[in-house]
Formats: sequence, structure tokens, C-alpha cells
Amino acid sequence: MTVYNWSSDAFEDCYDLIKLQDVGYYEAIQAIKTDLLNVLVTPAKNEKSRNILIDETKPIQFGSGDEFKLNRPFIEICTVLATELDLDEVCVAELVYFANSLSFQRGTNLIDSAKLAYFSRLKYILNILGYLITNQELHLIFDQEQEQVTSQQYETLFNNIIQSFQRIYTLLNTINDLIDKQKVTNDINNLSFINSINFVKSQLLLDHEVLGQLLYSLFDNYFDKFTSPLAIFKSLIQFIKEKINDNDILIIHFIPGTLKLISNLFIPSYNIKDSTIEEFYKFIISTLEIDYNSIADANNEIDLSKSKLKGIDMITDLVFLTLFIPWCKELESRTAKYDFKDDILKFMELLINYGAFETLLSYTADTSNVKSENLFERSNTYDFRALLQKVFPRLAPSKFTYNSSQELLYTSLTKSGYENISVLLETNQYKVSPEFNETLVAPFFHLFFSNFITNAAIILTSLRDTEEDFLLSSINGKQDANDEPPSTTSASSSNSTKNDQKNDGLDLDEIAARGDLERFYLAFAYTYNYRPELCNMFWSDDVSSNDVNGFIAWGLSNNTSSLITATFCLLLGSLTSGGNNLSSQIWETLIQNNSSGLKKSDYSKISIDSICDSLNYYIDSLQENFELDLNEQLRQQQKKHEFRFSSVSNKKDLDDNSENRIVIELAEDSVVFISGFFQLISSIVKHLSSSSNERSKEIKNIAFNRFLPIITGFLKFDNLITGGSLLTVLESSNKSVDLPKVLVSEENRIVLTNLLLNFLTSFVHDQDSDLDIRYRIWRLIDSWIYHGLHIESSSNTNNNSSSTGLNSQSSLLLVRQNQTKPKYSAKGNLRILQGFDINLVHLSQVNNFVELINRLLKPLSNENQAFSPYYLLYPADLGSGYRINNQIGIWPYIEYLLVGVFSKVGEISNFDDRLYLQLSIVETIQTSLKSVDWKFISDTVHQVIRNFPVGDSIFNSFLPNVNLNYELFVKLHHSVAILNYLFNEKTWAALFGIANSGVENISSNYNLSILVESSLKVLDDILSVEDIFVKNLLPILKSKDISPPTSGTVGFSTSLTLALASPKTVFDNIYYPTNIGTNAVGDFSEVFLFNLATVAHLGLYVGIKESNIATISISILDKIRTSKYFLSKSGYSSNDSLLNKNRLLTTFESIDESEKIKYAFISVFENVDQNLSLKYRILEFLSANLNQSSGKEPNVAHFLLGYVIRGGSLILDETTQTNSLLKSLLETLSLTLDVISQTDYTNGNYQNIDVGPVKLSSLILEIVIKLSHDPISSIITIGNLREQDNLFEKLIQYQPKLDLNTLWSGVVFNGDLRDGVENYFVENDDSNQAFFSFISQRNLILQYLSLEFHHISSRSKREYYMELLLDNKEYLSGTPKVLGLLDVLNYEFKNFELYKFETFNKKYNLSLILQTVQAEDLDLSILNKIYKFICQSSSNLSTREDKIQFAQQVMIEGNKINDFIRKYIVSVKLKDIQLKSLHSWCQLVEILITDHNLYSKKFILEILQVILPKINDYLESDIAFSEELISLTVLLFDLYDQKIVIETNSKEDFALGIRRLIPLLKTCIAGILNSNSTPSLRSDLYVLTNKFLIKVINNEDLAQETSAIIKSIDKKLIEIISSDAIYSEGASRITSILLLESLIHLGKQDNFVLDLLVKNNSLLLLMRSIKRTDEVLEICDGSTGDHKKSGISLETFIYELTAFKSTLYFLIRVAQSKAGSLQLIQGEIFSLLKQSNLLSIDPDLGINLKIDEYQDLKNIKVSLLLDTPIGIISDLNTLKKTTASNRDNTISYIEFIIPIFQLIVTILLAMGPSYKPSILESRKLLSSVDRLVVGVLKRDLLLENQNPEVYKNKDSQYEGLKELVKLFTLLESLVKYNESG
Repeated sequence: MTVYNWSSDAFEDCYDLIKLQDVGYYEAIQAIKTDLLNVLVTPAKNEKSRNILIDETKPIQFGSGDEFKLNRPFIEICTVLATELDLDEVCVAELVYFANSLSFQRGTNLIDSAKLAYFSRLKYILNILGYLITNQELHLIFDQEQEQVTSQQYETLFNNIIQSFQRIYTLLNTINDLIDKQKVTNDINNLSFINSINFVKSQLLLDHEVLGQLLYSLFDNYFDKFTSPLAIFKSLIQFIKEKINDNDILIIHFIPGTLKLISNLFIPSYNIKDSTIEEFYKFIISTLEIDYNSIADANNEIDLSKSKLKGIDMITDLVFLTLFIPWCKELESRTAKYDFKDDILKFMELLINYGAFETLLSYTADTSNVKSENLFERSNTYDFRALLQKVFPRLAPSKFTYNSSQELLYTSLTKSGYENISVLLETNQYKVSPEFNETLVAPFFHLFFSNFITNAAIILTSLRDTEEDFLLSSINGKQDANDEPPSTTSASSSNSTKNDQKNDGLDLDEIAARGDLERFYLAFAYTYNYRPELCNMFWSDDVSSNDVNGFIAWGLSNNTSSLITATFCLLLGSLTSGGNNLSSQIWETLIQNNSSGLKKSDYSKISIDSICDSLNYYIDSLQENFELDLNEQLRQQQKKHEFRFSSVSNKKDLDDNSENRIVIELAEDSVVFISGFFQLISSIVKHLSSSSNERSKEIKNIAFNRFLPIITGFLKFDNLITGGSLLTVLESSNKSVDLPKVLVSEENRIVLTNLLLNFLTSFVHDQDSDLDIRYRIWRLIDSWIYHGLHIESSSNTNNNSSSTGLNSQSSLLLVRQNQTKPKYSAKGNLRILQGFDINLVHLSQVNNFVELINRLLKPLSNENQAFSPYYLLYPADLGSGYRINNQIGIWPYIEYLLVGVFSKVGEISNFDDRLYLQLSIVETIQTSLKSVDWKFISDTVHQVIRNFPVGDSIFNSFLPNVNLNYELFVKLHHSVAILNYLFNEKTWAALFGIANSGVENISSNYNLSILVESSLKVLDDILSVEDIFVKNLLPILKSKDISPPTSGTVGFSTSLTLALASPKTVFDNIYYPTNIGTNAVGDFSEVFLFNLATVAHLGLYVGIKESNIATISISILDKIRTSKYFLSKSGYSSNDSLLNKNRLLTTFESIDESEKIKYAFISVFENVDQNLSLKYRILEFLSANLNQSSGKEPNVAHFLLGYVIRGGSLILDETTQTNSLLKSLLETLSLTLDVISQTDYTNGNYQNIDVGPVKLSSLILEIVIKLSHDPISSIITIGNLREQDNLFEKLIQYQPKLDLNTLWSGVVFNGDLRDGVENYFVENDDSNQAFFSFISQRNLILQYLSLEFHHISSRSKREYYMELLLDNKEYLSGTPKVLGLLDVLNYEFKNFELYKFETFNKKYNLSLILQTVQAEDLDLSILNKIYKFICQSSSNLSTREDKIQFAQQVMIEGNKINDFIRKYIVSVKLKDIQLKSLHSWCQLVEILITDHNLYSKKFILEILQVILPKINDYLESDIAFSEELISLTVLLFDLYDQKIVIETNSKEDFALGIRRLIPLLKTCIAGILNSNSTPSLRSDLYVLTNKFLIKVINNEDLAQETSAIIKSIDKKLIEIISSDAIYSEGASRITSILLLESLIHLGKQDNFVLDLLVKNNSLLLLMRSIKRTDEVLEICDGSTGDHKKSGISLETFIYELTAFKSTLYFLIRVAQSKAGSLQLIQGEIFSLLKQSNLLSIDPDLGINLKIDEYQDLKNIKVSLLLDTPIGIISDLNTLKKTTASNRDNTISYIEFIIPIFQLIVTILLAMGPSYKPSILESRKLLSSVDRLVVGVLKRDLLLENQNPEVYKNKDSQYEGLKELVKLFTLLESLVKYNESG
């Protein structure tokens, strides 16, 4: 029994190994070789397996041998799938079992997942097998050496491939059965069912196509392995004939394989035996003869309806016989054996008579290039195929068509509730892929044509002779060849302008029925058109070049039929697809053919002259006959008028002459002629335009000038045809009458106008570098649309055409002028949009017109050149002189395109027609929106260029006497018009309709995916530019004041009189619609609010395989998420809490596809092959959404990541068996960490960190960290991360060790930023991104480690984490891992010339430029815009040399700025990101060492050993880094101090521990002395130094050693410290004072610090600084009731009070020595204290200050808080309550009074009783504060009397009171204080 693999894992592994070119796939193939050999063949459902499946009592055994017991729901699913897939039930059970994991990944149900798994398996099998066949490794699946594989084994594979085709047909039949069943038992309109059916169909079509490729590849690589090619051929042909109908498109998939089998017979390298080829020949000939004999009667007349030959027979036989001819010619023996005429030619002609060429036409047409289909069929420039292919059916996806489709379609049209039926029945998407046609099918048709023309061209001659005989026998020979062209091109055969005149021409259908030559020509044209490679191969083949030239010459001459001529023109035109050289060569051939004729009237030859003469003849004949009939009508009208007033007039006379119409007839063969000629010239010009060759430009201009009068003549005549109600004609009596009604074949008119529109389109290309031809085309088309071609006055006065087309009205006249010609004039009643509806009545006309406008509105190829100005792609005065009210401009065209056509395209029933038109219009919109950077020229340029004279020289109209300015340019530009109409509801509804196409439809139709992508780009562009449109452009449109042109009057010469008579300019009459503006829409985001279905589709599109669509969808979602209409802000939200939510979140949550949207995002990260840029974009989108919220509200990112949002909170349910985006991101993170660093063995064995994985991991970590920080998600996220497999461990262990040789995307770091030095690292974007992404990743990892340490509660896990971080085995030095994480700080940029910033900033606003440029990915495009603008504005440069010189100067300057900005950005970015990393590292270390059981003294010293050198380094380069490290050092010192206290057993150990910190002291001192140090940095240094000094002061040896160090340092140290203590603000002032106190204490032995303070006067200034407190209190005094703001914040106030106390304690320390006290006394300390307002308070009123803070938190008010009289407090509890209630926002005076009196006491004690001045001053001081002393003592007495236990309360207020009483008592004893003084 054959065992199959039903898990996709084995196939996927093998496929991935093959992609990676890993030889391991040899082994992987062994596991799936059975599946590969059987291809798509699998066991069908059967009763035995069904019984096994449904038996619930027994377990079922899978192919692997495992047994499972299945439940009822599982069995039911398997039963359904077995029917749908026609697959063995046991195999289905295994398939479903393995599909369960896919269901988890994608969030789909089990049935859909099983189907997806099934077709994924088929895809893997076909692709792997294709690889093995192509690389000739099929022996791997046979498990043998290649030489040992037998022919039978290859034939087995061939048979399995054939049976695989049958397998597909079986499944297609099953689909029809399912539809029948659904129609009866369920809802046939169910969209899920329909999507499922369409998915299966699309997969089967793809598999069928790949099978066709396999068949071809098998014959291409293993043809010689088949012993009997004929047997293979017979079986293949027989299978095709049995299974495929002639009209089935699937037959194309067999063409390459079948023709490859035949062509291989004639390839010499295969050494095919003659006998083998002869067997083929005999089989083919015998088949033909047998069939012919069966359908021929006695008269040799055949009935093809009885033939058993099919199309595939005719094509293969014809190709074989064609290749058989040169094979016979190779050897004389073969030539002798096979007579060319009887043995080959006869049978080829027989095949042609059977219809081989019609079959060939069908195959080539249906496999032609998409552009060819549009040209030959959709453009409706005459359908030659419909004329020539009438017997053999057109190909259609018949096997994909439901049998009862007509019944269902009728039901959907007649009953409601069946709107989705059209989706089920749609088959247009089931086509052969363009790739298959181009790469496999077309080359074989080329092989046939090239060989046929070389070896069997005689058949073509025979065909033409036969057709000529038929024509000669049918034509009336009464025509005069001397006067007119031959009958086929004569007036009598081509035109008849009399209603009763018979057409003498031939019936074209009769000619077409015998037109096998024409079918050959047309099939050739379909094959080569738009296939340049094939064209060049055909033309340049050395073997057949003479034959090709002969064939072309033969085809150009002796043409006897209009159809032959026209189709050969198509053939010749198709060869121009070869490009410029071929087009030029064909043009020259046509020119040379001009002079080769014997006489001018020889119309049988095709040449430029004959084409022009023929076309002129047709238009002249039409015009002449029209005028004859018109004159007759006018004569009749005049006669009728006379009769009406004549006495002899009667009713009969009036009735007989009442007919007022003109009939125009143009024979169909004339239309054929015209079509062929126009298409030939169009093809030549079209493919010339792609070249900048001067000869090509010359040919193009010659062709345009020569054919323009002809085109004008046809269009002018068309105006007469359609202008009956718009034009009047002047009678002989000079009276104007209405133009008679003109009757014409509408079909012919449509074909002719399409030809003309296509002809004009061919002259317009992207590569055009000037506007001459475009302007002339615009004027011609506009005159045609508005019926202005009849105006001839301009040609009568001026026959010179301007190069710009300004005066090109002269070219709008026919060459032949006649003085008696009727004169026409306009009625002036043609509304501005009416002309489009009159002239464009058919869909094909609209298509061609839209394509012409699309081409005309594309920018020139030189628009990006430096001096290329802003210009209009159409004449600025377009329409002047003939439009109604003389309204000019492009706006009518845009209105017609967007409102008149685009908004109504949905009404077109044919999908392809609808799609084609939508593509053209959307392309026009997209190109137009990108044509001008309105933000730059309207806003940015004025800000970035300083003092630059911005004028109007950047605009150019390319018209004489017409100057444009900015306002006029805005009013006239088509992109502004397009923006306006995009706000029209009809337009945006159509655009959103396209955007809502859906994932399934887009995935199954490539062209639709292109359309949707373009539409989404348009929506994205609108969101980008709408702000500028509304704020800048729209006001200009609505403004009536426009500066007139600076030069003369503008317009045509025909409107000169009008212009002179009017005081206004022509630009006052620009046409605008009445509803200009945004149509009551605030901005375009509000339109999205009306189309929430589109928002949902955007979410679904993220998971689509077309990554461009996904990327644009993310971009749109990112823009609308910030819109006020999608944010839950109070100003724009309802009172309803549900509506107040984020609307983007609400939309995604509430729709049915909510889960699908989540899995769309998931699928991007599940697919390892997905575009990295899309993954980046999604991650940035998620991160931006997390940033947008405050971290307290749920948003779209939470929804997408898989959080469940309930009541404003988040739930992360990890118990469910469903996948989530967060899981996928974490898995992706794990995978990227594995490959983040790889060794580059080709580049010095250095580490290479690639941008892909490192950027991906960095962005994922950014999201993880935000989730972990945000309050709403932190707890559940961190808990979830902890459950991940060793995430913490992996983040630590997979951090590579960096050095300066590490490669960043293949480039080593180079920090040299000197000007003029090439730095490839800085210039390489990938290297930059890899470098910065890695450092960012390191920063984020450090943050995560800190978060995890902070939140982890498990002791064992914490210890394990610590062990990982302290692991010292990785570094040879034994450094812990955590310290090695600082290696990112080893990189630095140097030699950057920052001073140039000011130089460049004088001319340019560099800050704004940097703000614009600094995106995630460096974008310097704004610089290019600036440079171009400068060049554009240089209007004073006239010569080319001046412009070149100026451009070089701008370029030099630009390169310098470019280089500076790039270097500036990378240098700033590196410092910023390194600082963040350092901060995160310090946080981690802080968390590590503050866990008392996890740090050690050794570890602290190791940290200090690492960071102290860095502190010194950073002091000189970047202070911010030093601040981070020093802040950490403060903590380290404290912890180290604790370890010393705990672990030290002796003074010696203590001293040793402290001495290890002496480098720290020296570092601190160096930092204080550094001129770069900031107050905040010095504050930390003061703290550290102070802590160190406090430790050493009590140890005499250490104190002396430290004192010696400080003494050895420059006295500037003390100056800096004292300066901060005096003048600084904030923490640095306080810490410096405290340090000074410690220094005084340290230097108490010799007072060296005090001496320095006295010497530099710092001590005196410090004493005086205590007065600042009084000033602050006075400013903040709120007792006056004045509400004036103090300007002092609470923080500043607290700092000031703290500094006051610190200063007093410093002075106390100074006063402890006699010398110090003496200095204080001499500094008048007592006088300063007396002046303090703090000592003047009245304790009876209160001893607390109340602080009131204003709402802005920047101002405070301080007032005295009145106490509750102590006498009324009854008990201690009341006292406590009173105290507590008064404590809020209060400060006690006692806190500041105590140190004052402590200072006095210290001075008295230090000076001793013998020093009378101190005692005297103290007594005076106490006397001055008598009220304070009495009040304090009184308060103390009352408290003790009230409650003796009061001081047992530990309240600080009463402790201070008690301390103050003690101080007063001490002072009294010291100064012998008494009341008398």
C-alpha cells in the first residue's frame, strides 16, 4: 500500500532547503519521494475507507503508524472533505489532523485549514518536482543513480502527470456537483461558500498551469530518456482530445509540452533517428488522409463538421510539417525521398483548408500580450479577429463554468437575495497567466512563423494568388484606373454619399471567408506585438534574414485586397515592438517604397506616400460629397422658401422636398484600409518614442506634421457629422441656417474616431522632452470636443505655426481650400461638458480618449533636470476663442474623467472593460497627485531658504507673451482640479468601491490587484496632501484676485478682437464648477468615517500576498488613526461611552471579520518569506498606536496583538488554543536573535550583524517594552513574557561581543567624520540601520531585564537571572556578562566639523531641514528639491554655459550640505541612543545591587573599575554620560559603604576598603575641576566626595592621606565649590555647602580650607547669603492679601530654606574652631543675624508658615499660620489632632531658629569667656529678640502645665521647641542674661 505524507512540514522543509541551496534537500526528498512520483494522483474516496472512518469504536491508523480515536465532529468534517476533494477518507483524516496547527496559526476553521493544507501540499509537490526536473535530478525520487533510471520510470512519471491533469478535471466536476447540492439544500448566495468554491477553482487553475510547465520541462530535460517519443505523443494527443474541448482555455497549457516534444525531434543534439521522425510523419499523414477520406465526397468536396481532427491536431501537424521541411533539406537522400509538393506542401495546404490558420489565430490571440489584446480588440480600432475567426471558437474557461450558470444568473436578476451569484459565476479571472504565455507559448509560435516564412512562404504566395483570382472574378471592371485607385481603394467602392447609390465594393465577409493569408498575418501580429525579444529574434536571425527581407518586400507590394493590405500593416506594425532600430528601419523601408513604384497611383504598394494619398483621398471624397449634398440641401431649402411665398406653390411640392438630412456611407473595406494604415504608423511612432535618438525624433516630427492635416480633416468632418444642433451654415443669401442632420454608420464613425485617438496617443510618451506635439494635440482635441475646428479665420491671417502650438489653429485646416466651400459658425449653445457626451458615445471611444488624456498628463522625461521649470502639460489658454463664454482650462476634462466617467464605471457589466477604464483613470489621478510637491512650493521652500528672492521665474507657460505666477499656476494645474473632484461624493465613492474589492478577488486577479494598489496609493496621497489643499490651494481657487500676466494679451489670433475689447485677461475666464471645495467635508479622514467597510478591508489587506497593497494599507491606517474623527477626544465625541472609544479600534472590534484582521497581521510574521519592509511598517504602526495613548486606555495595537478588551481593561488569555500577534512577534524575536550575528568567513572572520534581523528584533522589543511599561498592560504582559521559553536567558546569551572590527551589514564602523574623507559606513543606509538598530535593541533589552528583575517574585528565578548576568566565563578577563553589555559605548564619531552648522544655517534653515530629514530611514530628498528650486529661480542665466557653471556651484554646495547633514544626524543619533543605553544599563545595575542578598563588594568594585575610566573620558567629551555614571556611583558608594560596615572586622580592613575608593575621589575631584561640568553633575560629585570625606574623617591616617590629596590639588577646587555654594541654585548649592562643611572638618588641624575661603572672600559671601532667605520670604509673603504672583515655585522655596539651614550648619562647623569663630565675628555675623526677619516673629501668634501653591505649580504664597491658644486645649489627644491638622503644607519657624542659636552658642564656646566682644554681641542679639525668647519660654511653660506628658510625644515640632528652650537656657548661662540687660 502506498503511504502518502499529509503533513506539510516535510514538504516545507525540503522546499526551504532547496531555496537556500542546501544540499540537505537530497535527504529531505527521500521522505516525500512517493508523493513526488505520484504528483497529484491520490487514492479516491471509497467505501472501505469510509467504513474505517465512521467506526468510532476502533482507532484509525495513519500512514506513520500512529493510531488515533476520532470524535464525531472530526469524522463529520472528514466526510465532507472526502466528498469535496474526492480523497480517501483515511487520508482525509490524516490531512485534517495535521491541518489543526494551520488552523491555530491562521485562525481559520478546520475545513478551510484542511483545504488550504491540501492545496499547499500540491503546490509544494509541483514546485519541488519542477526544480528536480529543471536541474535534472529526477533520479533522487527514483532512489537510483541517474544512469540507472529506466525509460519505464520516466514514462511512469509522465503518466502520473497526465493523470494529475485528470485529477484536476475530476475536482472541477465535483465543484459543479457541490454547487448543485448547495443550490438545493443551502443558501447558494452564501459568500463563504462562494469564496470557498472560487478559492478551489483558482488553486486548480494554478496547479493545471504548473503541470503544463512540468510537462514542458520533462520533454526539455529528459526527452532522450523516452524510448518511443511517438507513443508518448499519441497518448498525450489522445488525452487532450478526449478531455479538452476545442474552445477550452486549458488547452493552452498543453501547447508548450506538445510543441516541445515535436521540436525536439529536429534538434541535432538529440540525434533522433530518421526512422523515428519518419514514424511521426507517417502517423500525421495517415491521420490526415484517413480523416480527409471520411469527410470528402466523390467531387472532393469536404464537410468539416464531420472531421475528427481538433485544433490541437492541426497546430501540431502544421508545426511538424513546417519543421520537417528544413530537416529534409539537410540531406539529399531525404529530399529525394520526400517530394516537397506532393509529400509536404499538399498536406500543409490541406491543414490550412481544414482551418489550421484560424486555429492558429485563435491560439495566438488568446495567448497574446495583454497590451496586444487592448490594442486589437478593446480599443475597437476595427475587430479584424471577429472578421477572420468565425468558425473556430474563441477559447474560454469552459471547465470552470457552471453548467447551469444561465439559470442561476436569471435567478439573480429576477429575485432579491442573490446579489453574490455574479461572483460565483464570474469566470474572467480564469485565464492563462501572462508569464506562461510569454515564456513558454510565444517562443513556439515564433519558432513556427520564422520557419514557415523561411521554408514554406510559397504557400503564402499561393494563398494570395487564390484570393486574387477570387477578387478578379468578382469585381466589376468598369473603373478607370487612370483616374482613381484600383477598385479596392476607389471612391465607388469605398464611399457613397447618395442614399440610393449602390456600393460597388465587394462583400468583405466573402473575402474574409477565404482570407487564410490574412489570418496568417493577423496571427503573426498577435504573436509579435509587444514582444521585443521575439521581434528582434525574427528580424536578426542570420539563417533567415534574406527570407525575412524578401517576405517584407513581398508583403509591401502587389496587394490585391484591402484586407490583405490592412492585416499586413498590422504584421509590420507588430515588428516595430522590437524597439527604436526596427521602427526606424521599417519607416525607412516605407519611405524607400515611395519611389519604387512606376507611377504615383500604384496603390498596390504600401508606402508612406500611398498611405497619405489614400487617407487624403478618403477625407477629400467624404468632404466633397458632403458639400455636394449640403449644397443640394441648401438649394432645396431655398426653393422651398420661394415656393412657400409663391402663388403657384402647392402642398405636394413642399412635401417632396421636405427631407432635410444628409446620408454618409463609408464601405467597410475602406474602414479596413484606414484602420491598417493608421495602426501601422501608430506602431512605428509609438516605438520610436522610447528612444532619445535624434533620427527617431526627426521621424516622429515628420510623421506628425505629415499626418496632422489628415487627422484634422477627419476630426473636422466628424464635427460636421455630430454638429447638427450646434452649427449653422451660411446660405448663398448670406443667411445662416441650421446644419442638416447627418446620417452615418455609427459603428464606422466609432472605429474612425478610435483610430484617430489611438494615433494621437502614439505620439505622446513618458520620454518626451518637449511640449510642442503635446500642445498641438491638446489644441486639436479641444477644438474637436468643443466643435471649434470650423473656425478658419486664423488660417486666413496667419499660416505660421508656433513651435509650442500657440498659433497652431492654422494646422487645423484641410490642405485643399475651396472658395465655394460652405461657411460654418457655432451657435454658441454647447455647454462646457456637452461636447464630451456628443463626441464620445461608445465605451471604446471613452477608453481611448481616457488613455490619450492619461498620456498627455504624464510629466516630461526632463522634469527632474535642474533648470526645468514648473510647467503646465497643456496650453495655459486651452479653449480660448471657441468655448462657451470663452472659458478656458483643463478643469472640464478632469470633471469629465472623474465625475462623468470614473463615478459611472461601476455600471459597466463586463469586468475586464470596467477594470481597463478604471486602471487608466486611477493612473491619471495617481500621476497627477505626484506631479507637483505642493507642500514644498507652497510652504516649505519659503522657510528653508533664507533671504532668497522667490519670484515667478520658476513657472513657464512655454507660450509667447504668457507668463505664469504662483496663483495662476495653482488655478490652472490639473492636480488641483483632481484634488477638488476627489472630494466629490460620486468620485470618492467610486474610489472606495475599488478599495473594497476584497482579498479573495485581489488574490485571484493580477490586474485587479494593480488597480486596488493604485487606488490605495491615491487615498494615501490624498491624506498626505489634503492639508495643503485645504489651507493653501483652496483659498487661491476661491479668490477672485489673480495677478494678470506681465506681458501682452493671451489667446488665439481669432480671439484677438475680443481680447482687445475687454479689459480683462483670458485668465479671468477659467472654468470652475459651482461646488468647488471639499463639499462640506472637514477633511478626507471624515470620508473614511463614511466608509468604515474600507477601513476593515485595509486591515484585511495587511495579510495579502501583494506586499505593496499591504504596505499602503498600513500607511493609510497610520494616517487616519491620528485624525480627529477617529480619536476619542471630547471635542469630537458623543456622550455615549461606546462612541467615545477610538473609532479605529471600534471598527476593528465590531465587524464580522474582526478575527480575520488579527490573523491578517499574524500571517505576515508567520511567513518567513514576507517582505521585511512590510514587517517593519507593521511594527512601527503598532508602536505608534501604543505611543498615541497614555498607556491607560486600550487601542488598536492591543486589539491586534491579541489582548481582549473588556470594560477599558485588558485580558491576555493564553489558555486558548488560538494564535495571537504577540505570540508570533515573540517567536519572530526568538528566531531573529538566533541569526542576529554571523561570522563572515570571507571578510576576516569578523562578526557581521545584518540589518534585517537586528532591526526586526529592535522594533519588536520596542513594542514589548511599551506594553511592559504601560499601566494598562504591564502586569499581564510581563507575566506572559515570563512564560515564554527562556526569553530572559536568550536575550542575555545571544548578545554578541562587539569590537571595532564588527561588520554592520558587511561594512566596518568608521567614526572619522572629517570633511573630504570618504566614509562608506556613514553613506551606507543598511549599515547605518543595522548599527543603530543594534544599539537600540541593546537599550531595550536592558530595559526589559530591569523590568523583569523589578517584577519577579520567585527567589530561585531571581538568583538564576543574577547568575546569568554575573557569568564571567565569556570574557577572558573574567568580567561579568552585565559589564560587557557596555561595549556599545566603545563606538564614537570624531572630527566632526560642527562649526559649519552656523555657516550653512545663514543661507538655509538647517533646523527645519534636519527636522524633515530625520526619519527612521534617512530621507534627503528635500535637499534635491531645494537645489532644483535654486536653479529654477536663476532666471538671469541665459546661456547654456552659464547654467552649467551655476549648476556645478549648486552641486558642490549641495554635496557639502548633504554630507554635513548626514554626518550631523549620525553623530547626534549615536550619542542619543548610547545615552539611552547607558541609562538603561545603570537602571539594571541599580536594581541588581539594591537586592541586598544578590550583590557583593567585589561586584561593586568591578563596576567601579569599569565606569570610572569612562567617567573621566566622558568629562572631556559628553557630560551627560558622566552624569549617568556618577549618579550610579553615588548608589554604589552607599552600598559599598554598607558592605564595609557589615564585613569589616578591624580598622585595617576598613582602611583598605576605603583606600580602594581613592580613585573614585580623584575622579570626583577631576569632574569638579572640569570646565565642561554642569551644576547637576557637580552636585552628584559633591555628594560622592562628601560621603567619602565623612568616611575618612574619623580615621586619622585616612584623613591625613585624603587631606594631602586635596591640598595637592589646585586651589581652584575650593573656589569652584564655594562659588556653587554662593551663587548656584538648587541641589548643587546645598551639596556644595555640605561638602565645604566636610572639608572644613577634614582640615581642622591646619585650617587650610578656611584660609582659602577667607582669602578669596568666599566665607564672607557665604555669611551674607543667609539674607537671601529673608528676601524670598518677603517675595512670597501672602499676608498683605496681594494676589500678585511671586514667581517662585514650591521647589525653589524648599531649596532656599534647605540652603539656609545648610549654610548655618556650615558656619557652625567653621565656628567650632577659634580661628573660624573669629572670622565669623569679624564678618559681622551677629549683625547679619540681628537683621534676619526669622528672629522677629511673635510665638504667641504662631510658629508655623503656611504655603499655598497656585494651580500652575509655578507660584507660591507664604503666610503665618495662627495657632489655637494652648490654654483652651483640654487634653493631649486634642493637642495631637490640632497639630496634625495644621501640619499639612506648613513649615515650622523653629527649624530655622535652632541652627541660628546653635551658631551663637558655638561661637561663644569657641571664643571662651575671656573674649568679651562675642559675649557682648550675643547679649545684644538676645536683647533684640526678647519677644521671641519670652514667647518660646511661655509656650513651653503652658505646655508643661497643661500636660506634663507633652514632650513624650515624638512630634518634631515639640522636640524643636524643647531644643530651643535648652539653647536659650544655655545662652543665658553663657552671657549672664537677666531681664534688666
